[in-house]
Amino acid sequence: MKFFLYLVVTLGDTLLSAILFAMLARAVMSLLFMGEENKLSLFLYSITEPFILPFRALFAKLGWFQGMPLDAAFFFATIALSVLQACLLSIPI
Repeated sequence: MKFFLYLVVTLGDTLLSAILFAMLARAVMSLLFMGEENKLSLFLYSITEPFILPFRALFAKLGWFQGMPLDAAFFFATIALSVLQACLLSIPI
C-alpha cells in the first residue's frame, strides 16, 4: 500500500511539475511575441488551456477582472496548480 501511495504522489508531482513548466514556457513565449502559429505555442496552448479555461469561464460568469491587461485566469490557474502540488507533497508516505 505504501508503494502505491508513493507511486501516486510521485507521478502526480511529476505531472503537475510538467504542467507548471509548460505554463511558464507559455508565459515566456507570450512575452517574446513568438506568434500563435508556432507549433510549440500550439502544443503549450493545448496542454495548459484545459487548466485555465475553468477559471476564465468562472471569471466571465461572475464579471470579475474584465478589461484587465493581465490574464487573471492564467495567474489563478498557476496558483491553484501550485497549491494542489503542495497538498499532494504534504501527504505522509
